[in-house]
Amino acid sequence: MKSVTAVSYLLVLMVLLGLLAGCSEPQSDLPVPSTGKLKVHPDGWAMKSSANFHGNDIRAKGWDMRSCQACHGEKYDGGISQTSCRTCHTATAGPENCSTCHGSTTSPAPPRDLNGNTVRTVRGVGAHQPHVASGLFSGNISCLECHSVPGSVYDRGHVDSDLPAEVMMTELARMVTNEPGTIDYDSELPVFRPTPTYDPQTLRCANTYCHGNFKNGNPGTAPSWTDVTGTAAACGTCHGDVTRPTLAERALPKTRDQGGTHPNVLNCSICHSQVVNASLQFVDKSKHANGKLNFLSEERNY
Repeated sequence: MKSVTAVSYLLVLMVLLGLLAGCSEPQSDLPVPSTGKLKVHPDGWAMKSSANFHGNDIRAKGWDMRSCQACHGEKYDGGISQTSCRTCHTATAGPENCSTCHGSTTSPAPPRDLNGNTVRTVRGVGAHQPHVASGLFSGNISCLECHSVPGSVYDRGHVDSDLPAEVMMTELARMVTNEPGTIDYDSELPVFRPTPTYDPQTLRCANTYCHGNFKNGNPGTAPSWTDVTGTAAACGTCHGDVTRPTLAERALPKTRDQGGTHPNVLNCSICHSQVVNASLQFVDKSKHANGKLNFLSEERNY
């Protein structure tokens, strides 16, 4: 009996020694402690040239940046990550500013388009700037004239629909004009309202006030959105005849001989002195293609 007890004690002692020996081994094999920060984003996250650029990731998510707020804060100014997105996105609203996705710091209208294109022959760029910036022949045109401009990036009808962007053409393109007939400036005139359209396949506007669909104008004008030749802006395109030899003749709206009502007078400044001078140079281009008839010293709605 004593011998059995002695053997048992010996077995227990051997087990304890084995355990102690096993526990001692990892103490000398511990990994070197890490001093680096937790890596959340892949390499190249902040580099535009990288396939991992965060703009590509946001685009793939339908331009939804709200997941970024979990770490960077509701206003993208640091949050629990203590890293502000506004270090780079310095415009109002930070990453949610219009120019983050399209346009530039001077204008939210392209160029740049959503794909980074900057040339006018690309659909996303086209004639945005000649319209919204004060051009050679008119004042600036609001984005609201053709698009439903959202109050914030996630408003209905903005990033929640597929490309291309909707072209709605609301005010200027639909400008009310008086129907053909003798002008009577002291009475209410009958209404002639264009029905503008934009074809996303041919990239052409048609039936718009701003391109000829008005009294004594050229309602059949259908300019191409991506045309860079300047033909759509040539004098005589919207009113007059581009084939005539002189600028005054090209600019002359339809006279009675042409089925219109405009007087056959080539000196535009006699009646439209607020708009052009005798040399047909603009005195005030903001009063051209603005939906009003600037006649002598008055400015009347069409």
